[in-house]
This record gives sequence, structure tokens and C-alpha cells, in this order.
Amino acid sequence: MQQALKHGLRVGRAVVAMALIREAQFRAQAWTTIIVGLVEVVAEVAPVLVIFSHSSRVNGWDAGLVIAIAGVAEVMTSLLATFIAPNQSKMTDYIRGGQLDLILIRPVASQPFAALRWVQPAEAWGVLTGTALTIIGLSASEVPVRPELIIAAVPGFLLGLVAVALVWTNLGYLAFWLTSVAALGELFSALLTAGKYPLAFFPRAVRVIMLSLLPLGLATTIPVQLLTGGVRPRLLLYGVGLVVLLAIITRVHWLAGMRRYSSASS
Repeated sequence: MQQALKHGLRVGRAVVAMALIREAQFRAQAWTTIIVGLVEVVAEVAPVLVIFSHSSRVNGWDAGLVIAIAGVAEVMTSLLATFIAPNQSKMTDYIRGGQLDLILIRPVASQPFAALRWVQPAEAWGVLTGTALTIIGLSASEVPVRPELIIAAVPGFLLGLVAVALVWTNLGYLAFWLTSVAALGELFSALLTAGKYPLAFFPRAVRVIMLSLLPLGLATTIPVQLLTGGVRPRLLLYGVGLVVLLAIITRVHWLAGMRRYSSASS
């Protein structure tokens, strides 16, 4: 077990190192990504200011907390764009072009390697801007933040992030059955914008979806509520259960796809 963990860490370091080398070769593109990220931060704040231009609170939320959620959503989106999106966009090519063969013959665990093989470091810039936006929003909020609840909020965010990543990964695995999943990936990327707003802004049915099938609320709204004492930390148990369930589904989905996969050499 320990040896496998060390091997996995070595593979992870190699993947990140290669990604940094690629980014260094395309510095102009990296700077463009960073500039676009800054513009997107401004674009995220503008709708919030419009919504609260005539009221100090909407559905129990003030402008500061909504900005904080937008910041957390920016962190989530950036991490997904860094580690998950570049791999899911290639899943169709892996399967239809036979490139999956090259992954399967490597001396590494094929499922996590296929899911995390490509990294886009420039997208990680949004983690900094999103964190700054979260701090600004919490500072401007009328609701006091209890620092000790950070211990619950950070794991809550990580659970939500992993849950969303697993859902996206399962969409990519549909390439074993469909000709292309590019449209599904684009649709999922568009749906991520819903995480920038509190769950209270949506109808009840949508809230249920955003806490289960598309757990954006678990990654954005819930962490902010944990920070402000809006929900109890025991909600983390639900997050753990959801992640475990999604992990099992993801593993079963991958194994089913492997049974269906026809090697390019066959």
C-alpha cells in the first residue's frame, strides 16, 4: 500500500512537471488565461451588485455572502479546469482513436491516470482570485464569520469539489457508449455557473438536484453556510456518503466501459 502510494505521488509529480514545461512553451497563452480570469471575476460581481441594488437581502442572503459564494465557485471552477476538464475533453479521442491503449499498458493505475493525466496550470490562477473574492465577500457581509468553523468549511468544499469532479468524470465515460461526449462536456461547463448563486435562489426541485445529481451547492453554498454557522457541521456526513456513492458508481462505470472497449490493435 505504501509503495503504491509513493508510486502514485511520483506519477503525479511527473504529470505536473510536464504540464509546467508545456505552459512555459506557451507563455502568451498562459497570460491570456490569467487576464481572462480577472475579467471573469469582475463579471461575477456585477450581477450580484445589480441583484442587490434595490434590496439589502434576497431570500435571507446579503450581497457579501453571495459574493463569497461566487468566490468559492471560482475556486471550484478553476480546480476543475486545471485537473478535470482537459482530461474529459480528450476522453472521446482516447476511446475512439485507440489512445486508451497507451494508458492501459503503462505501469500505473489506468483509471486515475486517464482522469488526471493532463493538467492546465494556468487555470489555477482562478484559485487565487476566487479566494480573494471570498475573503472580500465575507468581510463585507452582515453575518459574522466564526473562524473556528473554517475547520468544517474546508472539508465541506473539498467533498463538494470531489463530488462534482466524479459526476463530470462519469459523463466522460459515456464515450464508451456514445460517438462523442463533447457536447455533454460543454453543457456541464455551462451548468457550473449555477454554483455561483445560493441554493435559496433556486426552486426546491433544483436545490435537490444541486445537492445530489449535480452537487454544485455542496461545493459552493454549503461551505459558506458552514463558515457562517448557517448549517450544522454534521452535514459533512452527507457529503462523505455522497462522495463514497459516486466513487463506487464511477468505478463500476469504468469497469463496464472497459468490458465494452475494443482495443485499437484488436
